[in-house]
Amino acid sequence: MDDVAYRVFRFEGFTLDVLHRVVRHGERDIELRPKSFDVLCCLVERAGQLVTKEEILETVWPNVVVGDESLARCVSDVRQALGDSQQKIIKTLPRRGYLFAAPVSKAATDGPILSAGALEGSGTSRPASQARPGVPRTWSAWRNVTGAALLLLLIGASTWFWFRPSGIPLPDRPSIAVLPFVNMSGEAQQDYFSDGISEDLATSLSKFTDLLVIARDSAFKFKGKHVPPKQLGQELGARYLLLGSTRRDPERIRLTAQLVDAASGAQLWSERYDAGLSGLFAVQDEIVQKIVVTLVAQLSRSELDRALRKPLADLAAHDYYLRGNALMYDILPGKHGETIASARALYEQAVAADPRYAPAIQGLALTYFRSWVHPSPGHPIGGEFQQQAVLDRAESLARKAVALDNTLAKARATLGWILYWQERPLEAMSQFERAFEFNPNFVDARFGGLLVHNGRAPEAIDYLERVMRLEPFYSPICTYYLGMAHFFVGRYEEANELIRSVSARMPDHRPKVLLAAIAAYLGHGEQAHEAAAEVLRVDPQFTIAQWLKFLRISKEHDAQRLANGLRKAGLPE
Repeated sequence: MDDVAYRVFRFEGFTLDVLHRVVRHGERDIELRPKSFDVLCCLVERAGQLVTKEEILETVWPNVVVGDESLARCVSDVRQALGDSQQKIIKTLPRRGYLFAAPVSKAATDGPILSAGALEGSGTSRPASQARPGVPRTWSAWRNVTGAALLLLLIGASTWFWFRPSGIPLPDRPSIAVLPFVNMSGEAQQDYFSDGISEDLATSLSKFTDLLVIARDSAFKFKGKHVPPKQLGQELGARYLLLGSTRRDPERIRLTAQLVDAASGAQLWSERYDAGLSGLFAVQDEIVQKIVVTLVAQLSRSELDRALRKPLADLAAHDYYLRGNALMYDILPGKHGETIASARALYEQAVAADPRYAPAIQGLALTYFRSWVHPSPGHPIGGEFQQQAVLDRAESLARKAVALDNTLAKARATLGWILYWQERPLEAMSQFERAFEFNPNFVDARFGGLLVHNGRAPEAIDYLERVMRLEPFYSPICTYYLGMAHFFVGRYEEANELIRSVSARMPDHRPKVLLAAIAAYLGHGEQAHEAAAEVLRVDPQFTIAQWLKFLRISKEHDAQRLANGLRKAGLPE
């Protein structure tokens, strides 16, 4: 972007300060992801002109290969921030690019227009010495505590995964990411234990309303990666990072934990623990309390009690549970049946050791649901696919887990999804809503799908935007549900952009079906017929009636909207 020094653009009541990276509407700061801000600048600076997708990608992501989804997500962010649901400000020119259609005035200014809050949100931070009174130690001092292995996690840079956010604005409340603790034992088979501690800590912190906790899956994208703290914070949208290491002996656990200000690298708190294995939960509880006291101004006693770990009858149950989780998080292609069976055996051992250990019972329920919903040809567990008795067994176990610990969000979400497939959508949504009540940072894109399928598309859009905030490395299904939600509220251009961006990344033909209906409503007859032909190529027996039955859309007007679009595209009744 050329000649940006102190450039200010004004349009439709908004003020865009390019140099200081601020958008304001009146006295209100408008929050945008850094890359979304760059896309807005790219369009505003060429207002009234067609800007091709290729030009935007080259300007905003130079020398980085990203998919169309990243651009579509940014354009959607900008439109939402500007209140441009009718696309009067930013127009999509199908298959060509975008046009910033609003009148724009340009001016130079002698100084910034931004507020202190906007300065912090844009990634500018205080000097480390000002990070927090009484905390003089910096990142360079902290690294001596952790050892060389942990330092390797946090230096250098890397590029990976198909979608890589380049920065997320910080929220008003403290935001934290729990990075995978480093296994210092020298034995890779002990990774499950250090990973489990990280996940346990994140789950406990998630129960505090005044904290924003980045989801486990996104934080774990950095496992073994060499990324400095500031970049970690920017990519995860977290002001604070919890890092640590573990060393496990047969009878003892040595654990180091550090709370770091990602922007400055300043260490806010650190501690070393050396305890018997029976004291593991007490150590985790102390870490949670130290972090919350450091970051949260007013602490609720009820939230603290809810976050503390429940005592176990047998520590072996927790160990088996962590081993089962490690398998469930790493199911390889072609290994579904084998992995599910192995995880189930571990969860069963956990339950045998402690029959009242709700997390293990939830894990066991999940193995039955996964074997019911996913085929495993060539493996004995494959015989459970689509067997009603298996789904009933999954429901029974999930209900037992909830009965034993009604605050366990994962158990309620598992039960909710099972109930959806048992064709009880209202009960399913109720379970998800209770999960969010007990864990305000718990997110699950599937709930967005439930909202979409049950006539609550506007709520789905809000919810899925929240998922994307807490899960920066969100899955394609999240984008798919968001595109479907936009379709049902009549925002066909946005739906088109979102669904096209994930069409090649989803293993089934759901995006193609929706693209056929979207193109029909947009009046793109040729594209609609092309998408319909692709659907019939993949599924020659496809009919509109069967598809509506599969989706289980509860509201007649939504079902008719989709059916009419598919008819226009030429798909059979």
